[in-house]
Amino acid sequence: WAMTLDQAIEAEAQAQAICMQTQDFKRAYEAFAAKQRPQFQGD
Repeated sequence: WAMTLDQAIEAEAQAQAICMQTQDFKRAYEAFAAKQRPQFQGD
């Protein structure tokens, strides 16, 4: 492996933070709360 466990966890946290800023994430969260299917648009 090219990184330690701590480095991998940090990299994952950074990647998740980026994903959570997208409109698709917002749609998924809102759809989950409303018990509906999300309509992803790729943004």
